[in-house]
This record gives sequence, C-alpha cells and structure tokens, in this order.
Amino acid sequence: MERKKPTYYSEEFKTTVVNDVLLGKYTKEEARRLYGIKAKCAVLYWMRNFNGEKNYRQPVNENVKFEVMNDNKELQDLKKKVARLEEEKRIAELKADLYNTMIDVAESKLGIVIRKKSGAQRLKP
Repeated sequence: MERKKPTYYSEEFKTTVVNDVLLGKYTKEEARRLYGIKAKCAVLYWMRNFNGEKNYRQPVNENVKFEVMNDNKELQDLKKKVARLEEEKRIAELKADLYNTMIDVAESKLGIVIRKKSGAQRLKP
C-alpha cells in the first residue's frame, strides 16, 4: 500500500479557514469540503491552535474567543477604520457645537433671529 504525502497549508490559508468558521459562514465540515482539506479534524485542530490550546487532544471550550486572533490583518484594518470614524465623528460634533455657538453669539450681538422656527411659513409677496 502506497503512503500519501502529507499536505501542508500556509498560516494565511489556515487563518482564512478558521475565520470563515468563526464568523459563521461555514461549519467546520463545510469549510473542509469547500477548501479541499483532506484531514477530517484539521479545521478543529487549527481552531484550537489559534485559540492558544497547546494540547489539542484535550477537550476545548467551544466558545472560541475571536479576540485571540489579533494577528488577523483584516481585523486590524477594521479596528483602524473604526478608530478613524470615531475621530471624524468627534470632530463633526465639535464643529456642530462651534456653529451653534457662533449663531447664538450672532443672534445676541446683532439682535436678529437667524434660526428658523420649526413650522414657520414663508412670507407671501
């Protein structure tokens, strides 16, 4: 009987497969079939390995923590995007406060109403 050569997968490929399973896109078995992984327990092993389990033969908690996979580039990009959007939101709120203060000062100094009242109707010519 001829022995088959073991298949080696890159860390990037393993991370992609584990992410798809953790995000709920596929079950472990679906991911194994979709990506053409021959070993039946490879995906489970990778999940345990990425979770920090040293002894993969011991039972593991099925609630694999997504935060453990901090080396994931996509996750880091999303965190940077969230931080950038939060900063833009903070700046927009500061600008809105500034504009409101400018209108308040202008109304008090000039004695005119700048803001329209809600429900106000136009003057008829």
